[in-house]
Amino acid sequence: MQFPTLEFAIFFTVVMTVSWLLRRWRNPQKLFLLAASYYFYALINWKLVVIILASSLLFYGAGEGLERNSSRNFRRLLLMGCIAANLLLLGVFKYYNFFADSISDLASFLGLTAHLPLLEILFPVGISFYVFQGISYVTDLYWKRGVKASTVWDFLLYMTFFPQLLAGPICRGKELLTQIHKPAPPGLPDTTRAATLVLSGLLKKAVLAHFIDVHLVTGVFSAPENYTAAALWVGMLGYTMLIYWDFSGYTDLARGLGLLLGFEIPENFDHPYVATDISDFWRRWHMTLSFWLRDYLFFPLASRWAEGLRRWLSRKHSALWGSQLSLLVTFALCGLWHGAAWTFVLWGCYHGVLLFVHHGLRSGLKIKWKGGWWGRAGTLLLVAFGWVLFNSNGFENCWLYLTRMFQPRAAGLGFEVLVIPFILLGLGLQIWGPLLRKLYQRGSELLPWAARPVVWFATGMIILAFKPSGIAPYIYYGF
Repeated sequence: MQFPTLEFAIFFTVVMTVSWLLRRWRNPQKLFLLAASYYFYALINWKLVVIILASSLLFYGAGEGLERNSSRNFRRLLLMGCIAANLLLLGVFKYYNFFADSISDLASFLGLTAHLPLLEILFPVGISFYVFQGISYVTDLYWKRGVKASTVWDFLLYMTFFPQLLAGPICRGKELLTQIHKPAPPGLPDTTRAATLVLSGLLKKAVLAHFIDVHLVTGVFSAPENYTAAALWVGMLGYTMLIYWDFSGYTDLARGLGLLLGFEIPENFDHPYVATDISDFWRRWHMTLSFWLRDYLFFPLASRWAEGLRRWLSRKHSALWGSQLSLLVTFALCGLWHGAAWTFVLWGCYHGVLLFVHHGLRSGLKIKWKGGWWGRAGTLLLVAFGWVLFNSNGFENCWLYLTRMFQPRAAGLGFEVLVIPFILLGLGLQIWGPLLRKLYQRGSELLPWAARPVVWFATGMIILAFKPSGIAPYIYYGF
């Protein structure tokens, strides 16, 4: 059940109505939202409920043990055991067949034979997100900086809150659990901001992302040999806009729907395509994942490796090289987190190398990447090339796409001229999008209360009038 569908609109209307009718009775309200979240997830496949419930109970039990025991060794063992068990769950369902195929291919390349059995298993949608959310919960409790769930029901709602369950944002305990623990808001939430977010998400996904996907991106990436170099360049920029519209559109909808239920979900994007350098891009893109990787992977690795390198290097250089090597490992794993394919790993390594070079120039040689329009354009181009790696179906397809981009005389299909205004619109919204959203929100606030729903409904109908037929699943549902 996707967000921009009539089926979901009916489901959410019922859930929101019942939830606000129960707002005076907080525990029944939370139990109802928990039941609605599990029902929402079960609509994909009821068997998936068993997996998310097992993972959630593992994290909850570990959190209880961490709070009730003061032994450092026991707490460390419990933390590592809980994380290992959940990563094993993630590995079996998401990565087993990928690694089995990779080992078989490597053995064949070496002239050996390795026939590992492949598993016919259903991929649990959203598993990467809720496992990372659980890891942040137990890790914060281990370091005594987290928020402990008051009851198992509160924790289960934290793990399965349906607006952000399938594709984030990745919430931490202090961001979502603290709201679950508080009484429900006494009145209606900030409906004007919520409606603006919902309409923004609907426009991004149902119109902008879907149009550019149908009219160019799907064709050029599935068969780049059939297109001209110009079409491939435009297709690369088109996908750059598409993945932002698709994912940030989901986030806008998630935040708006969460707000209508009385919960503030954190922002996930800060107009990343106006970033001044590659580090700035990762401070703006998928921020909840970026900060998760920084806090729970990069910082611990950098600290450990700097300490290990101190035997051979000075304190200053051991810290620098520890940080640089940790960047490469963190982003290789970031790529693998996105999908069970070597192209995702290559995409992660590509960004790791870009960050390695950028940090090395800035920290080691004291050379700063200058901002301004040239700096922003250069960063956007580097990111766009990375999306070719991200969206290619295998290395051969990726290599073919990249090489044909630099063959201007190669014959092939072109692209629809209307795609260009959509790409320019995407770039323009990176700059003026916040202003347009604020203007719409403030304009709505000037209207009488009774007139606002009419204006929001009319805006939604106008957006849907421009929606092409059909709608593809959100890209990040696959991660």
